[in-house]
Amino acid sequence: MGKKIAVIGMGQGGMCAAISLAKAGYDVKVFEKAERGQVSYDWEDDIRADIFGLCDLDMPPEDVYRQKRKWLFVSPDGKYSLPVPPLPPMEEISVYRRGLSEYFASELEKAGGEALFQTPVTSLIVEDDAVKGIRTFEGEERFDLVIDASGMNSPFRAQLPSKFLVQKAPDGNGVLFGYRAFFDRAAGENTREEDIECTMHVKHLGEAGISWCNLVEENLVDVLIGRVGSLSDEQIADAISDLRAQNPVLGERLIRAHKVQICLRAAAGVFVADGYVAVGDSAFMTMPLMGSGIESSMKAGKLLADRIKEIDDFSAASLWEFEKRYMKEIGAGFAFIDVLKRWALDLDPKKIDWVFGGGLIEKSDLALVSTDTSGEKPKIPAKSILKKICLLLGKPSLTCGALGCLIKAAKAKKIAAKIPGKYDLKKIAKWAKRYEKALLATGKKQTK
Repeated sequence: MGKKIAVIGMGQGGMCAAISLAKAGYDVKVFEKAERGQVSYDWEDDIRADIFGLCDLDMPPEDVYRQKRKWLFVSPDGKYSLPVPPLPPMEEISVYRRGLSEYFASELEKAGGEALFQTPVTSLIVEDDAVKGIRTFEGEERFDLVIDASGMNSPFRAQLPSKFLVQKAPDGNGVLFGYRAFFDRAAGENTREEDIECTMHVKHLGEAGISWCNLVEENLVDVLIGRVGSLSDEQIADAISDLRAQNPVLGERLIRAHKVQICLRAAAGVFVADGYVAVGDSAFMTMPLMGSGIESSMKAGKLLADRIKEIDDFSAASLWEFEKRYMKEIGAGFAFIDVLKRWALDLDPKKIDWVFGGGLIEKSDLALVSTDTSGEKPKIPAKSILKKICLLLGKPSLTCGALGCLIKAAKAKKIAAKIPGKYDLKKIAKWAKRYEKALLATGKKQTK
C-alpha cells in the first residue's frame, strides 16, 4: 500500500489503530517520548475484558491484568455507603497501564510496525494548510497521515490551521486535577467494609470531585484525590486525613505519589484536519464521570483504522466519516453523561447525602446496574417505586433540578448525534458551537 502513518504517543487509541494498520500492510511508526517500560502511569484501571476481542486483539499476558475488585460508594458526609454488586469472574478486569503499553508495543512490532521510544515529537510539519509530517530532535520525517495520541494536553492541536476548528484545550470543568498516591497498609487494619477492597467517596468533603482508598495488594493502599478546577496541597492533606479517619486500612507511610491531570469531558467538537486526526485523550474521548478512557479510546482506534483502510487520501473530508461514526456510536452517549456530571458537580452535598441515606436508592436497587446476563434482571417492586415517588415529591427542588438536567442531557445527546453528514466547515462550525454550548448548559462555566 505504501501509505506512511505516524502516531504521536502510545495512547491506547493510537496503538489500536497502529496495530491494525500495520497488520494491513501500512508503514506505521509510533513516536513515544518515554523510555521502554516507563510508558503511561504506574497503576491499574478497570475495563471490560471483551474490549480486546472487539478490537481484533488477543488478551494480553496474564500478568497485565486481574479480576476487577469490589467497590463501595460513600456519601459526602461519610455516614452512608452503597456497595456495587459484583460482576461475573473476569467480565471486567483491572489492567496495569504500563504492562498494557508494553503489550501494545510488542503487538505493533509483531505486526511489522515500529515503536520508537525516547523520541519525542517537537512539532507538526504544516504546509499549505495541511499536516505533512512531524519533527523530532533528529530531524523531519514526512507522512501521509499523523495520528495524535499524545494525551489531553497535546500541544499539536494548537499547531493546526484555525480553519479546521479543532479545539485547543478542554474547558475548566473538563479537567480533573488529581493526586495519586500509594501508602502502606496500617498494621492489623482492614477496609471500611469487610470483603470490599475499593472505597469511593463522592464529593468528598463537599468538594467538586472524588476521592478513593483502595487496598490493591496485601500491603499496598491506592489513594486518589481528584478535584475539578484546581487541587491545592492543603486540599490534598485534608482529604488524606479524612480518608485515613474513615478508612482504617490507610497507613502513614507514603511509598510514591504523582500529581496528574485527567480528561473528564465528552469528545471535542472537531478532531480531524487535512493529514491529521486526534484519538483517545487527545480528542477528549473519556468517560466523563470517571475520566477512564481506555475502552473508548480502543474502540475509537478500531473505528479509525477501519476508516483509514477505506480511503486513499487523508483529507479532513475523508476522515470526517470516522468522527461521525465515533460521535454516533460513543460520543453522543458520553455527551449525555457529561451534562449529568456537570450538574452533579454543582449539587449541594447535603442533597447527595439524602440520596444515599434517605431511601431513594437502596442496596437492592444497585443489582440493576450489574452486567451479569446469566439470568433474568431483577425488577423494582411496585411498592418500592411508589415509595421513591413519594420521597421525590418531598424534595421538589432536587426533583425539578434533576428533571431539568435530564432534559438538557438528552438535548446534548441529540445534538451530538446530529453531526453534519458531509464535511462542510460552515455547517460544522455551527454544529460544534451548538454541541459545546449544550455540554456547558449545566454547571458552572469555566475556561482554561
